[in-house]
Amino acid sequence: MKLTIIHPAVYVIYYLLLVILAFLYNDPYYMISFLICVSALIMLQGISREFKNVIQFFIPMSLLIIILNPLVAQVGTTRIYVLGSYFITLEALVYGILMSLSLLIILLLFASYNRAVSYQEMLYLFSKRFPHISMIIVMALRFIPLLSYRLTEVNKISRFNQENQGNQKIESRVDKIKKTAQMLAVVVSWSLEESMLTAKSMKARGYGIMKRTSYLSYKLRKIDYLFILVISATTLICTMGLANGFGRIEIYPTLHFSVHESMFNPYYFSFLILLLPLIYLEFKERLIWH
Repeated sequence: MKLTIIHPAVYVIYYLLLVILAFLYNDPYYMISFLICVSALIMLQGISREFKNVIQFFIPMSLLIIILNPLVAQVGTTRIYVLGSYFITLEALVYGILMSLSLLIILLLFASYNRAVSYQEMLYLFSKRFPHISMIIVMALRFIPLLSYRLTEVNKISRFNQENQGNQKIESRVDKIKKTAQMLAVVVSWSLEESMLTAKSMKARGYGIMKRTSYLSYKLRKIDYLFILVISATTLICTMGLANGFGRIEIYPTLHFSVHESMFNPYYFSFLILLLPLIYLEFKERLIWH
């Protein structure tokens, strides 16, 4: 339950800024602080299950990035000899680790965004001027969780049928692959059939013909203006810091990194302040609710 109501447009702007900063920063201290704050926000939002799903998806992908980047891009001056004359560079290895860390932060931000902004709020923001684009965006954001849910349901039915038939034989890998392919076919056909029915229903109701109305109504309040003021000021300071080289480290051709330059400056503290508003609001709501 949301006790503190923030205008959804403020949420959209805030998360968009965070995603952009996740692309721009590559300093380890900034990124580790970023990851800790986003993880704390997700835990306070009560979506630890989504956090686990993101981690399960991220681990193999990050390992792939960390392994492939030094093998493909042998750029840098600090060589690490692996076997005989074959080497990888420290710079390429560090770049792969920072790239995978940035990917994890962005995935967690999207998970947090899905919790903070509902589909109805997104339609409220964009459907008046961009009805078709907003509907496509909402359907795309909803598509992967919906497929995951339906795959779980089909898997439950398949297990229930096996238990009723008394079929407890050990399946080979080929049988498991065939069974998974059949379940995926069922899920895809189910989703396509429902999307056709949804499209026909929307067309029959005249979606997009006239300006869309919404039962939701939001107005900018004092807390929204305060939120905008905080994120505007801190984002401006962070942008100045990035322009002066704070928050980014030199990786190629030679890795250059200094702890004192990374942490002990006003730009780093402004970055931390930028990450704290939603954590503060979620923590405040928990205190009030309990």
